[in-house]
Amino acid sequence: MHSGRLAGLTAGALALTLLAACGGGGSSGGGGSDEFESADVTGIINGALPTDGPPQSGGKIVITDPSDAPTVDPHKAASAYTHFGTSGIVYSTLVAYKYGKDIPYYSQEFTGDLAETWDHTDDGLTWTFNLRKGVKWQNIAPVSGREFTAADVKCTVERIQTLPGVQKNLMDIVASVDATDPYKAIFKLKSPYGALDETMASFYMEILPCEGTRGEFDLAQQAIGTGPFILQSWERKVKRTYVKNPDYYVAGKPYLDEIDVLIMSDPAAALASFRAGGLDVSNVSETLYSSLLGSNPDVPVRVQEGLTLNGIFMNESIKPFDDVRVRKAISMAWDRAGMGDANYTSFTLAGAYPGVMPGSLTDGETKDLRAYDPTAAKKLLAEAGFPNGFDIELTTTDGWGPTITNQAQWVQQDLKDIGINVTLKVLDYATFYTTWQKKDYSLGYALFTGFLTVNEWVQSFYPTAGPRNWFNIDDPKLNTMIKAQESTIDPDDRAKKLHEISTYIAENVSNPVLGMQGSTLQIQQSWVHNMYPNPAYARAWAADVWVDADSPSK
Repeated sequence: MHSGRLAGLTAGALALTLLAACGGGGSSGGGGSDEFESADVTGIINGALPTDGPPQSGGKIVITDPSDAPTVDPHKAASAYTHFGTSGIVYSTLVAYKYGKDIPYYSQEFTGDLAETWDHTDDGLTWTFNLRKGVKWQNIAPVSGREFTAADVKCTVERIQTLPGVQKNLMDIVASVDATDPYKAIFKLKSPYGALDETMASFYMEILPCEGTRGEFDLAQQAIGTGPFILQSWERKVKRTYVKNPDYYVAGKPYLDEIDVLIMSDPAAALASFRAGGLDVSNVSETLYSSLLGSNPDVPVRVQEGLTLNGIFMNESIKPFDDVRVRKAISMAWDRAGMGDANYTSFTLAGAYPGVMPGSLTDGETKDLRAYDPTAAKKLLAEAGFPNGFDIELTTTDGWGPTITNQAQWVQQDLKDIGINVTLKVLDYATFYTTWQKKDYSLGYALFTGFLTVNEWVQSFYPTAGPRNWFNIDDPKLNTMIKAQESTIDPDDRAKKLHEISTYIAENVSNPVLGMQGSTLQIQQSWVHNMYPNPAYARAWAADVWVDADSPSK
């Protein structure tokens, strides 16, 4: 764990930082004291959160995303904005992560969503999810408010497997889903797996109606779910409007009548709108934070380290990135800690995946295996046949706002220091994602999806057939190691295997070169109550939010 401004943070913020460093049961780096461990988990560093109840119904909130979703089909897009726009807010999952005022931001506790209870056989080959009765799909044709059943789970899994969906790696282990009983979804697995509940809690595992999977409506344009809100309208690159689902299975929820999501890429414009009362919830950049406090000294501000990681990625099918010495030289050239200090209130350096997860590298191991050492980097380049470096184009996007493009410029300078002359190619978000997925690049810089479970990280990026292996990694030994951890039921044994995988990736793959979990500063108006997000690319928390009678929307 590192911090750029720890002296100015309250105990709440330090608790968030501690959770980033050592939460979730993983062997991550960092440390802390009992004082930090007992601190407020909400992460408040300015102002005070309003009281939570009793809740009032009615009104709306306006929030922002910096880029729009390319589609609302959750099986067709890896984009965070697709899942922010659908997961938990329109579509539900079988299992969900707990969240709330007293729940740590990185909690690995689960609760039922569409499933009330679940269990598995001792051999880990059969999982049974007992479904809620009486859950209705949103009353929109052609689904028209019919009851949700196990058949919808079966349709969803089979579509993921046959598309293949971006979640295919998560469902490769599933041999079949038995939906004979409409209230039991029975998963038969190809090999033992002791963490299928984690998988089904992923924000990527939205459950769709069979009508959608059969093509009876356009999943790319329309979302019909069982969640708390209905996607009423979508004005591309401008606004999405969600309205209350009157048939949501939780009685009395959601409290809000409407949520508007505005697409705003300019942080200064978003801050100006927040100051004027036009936004209820937003993020503020580090550079604008002091300005915000100058005009709104009592505004509630939270620091939150998500599971999203920044990183450098390389196409191993293109020279010179087929040589691990070149990839390791790039890793050694990147001053990750310096970038973190310059960009974030707090941050945690990463290995092969976030340090809060089982089997991750400790802070000391990360520093040893991923050391910042330009001199050693130059030596490796020379050994690889590039004593004078080389010229290369680095592809990135402005779709995440200026922070990422500024960081790409930082990487550009770090690589220049070891003789690699980088030309930046900045694309719009949609074009960038397409370019990355098609592997039509040499070198790149991006944000990496903040998966909530370690299996999603290792199964997505590193196997030869991984659905997000957009780097052309092809390492048979690594493939075998990843498969072996998945079928290990004992959590301690699995964590040991995951640690071996993390070490192997650092020493023998070094791609992608992941940077850090960086904090965001979230701001909200004083009339917004009971908002406690978690790191998921989902908005299930929206069902619990309510606004005061003096809210502008009332």
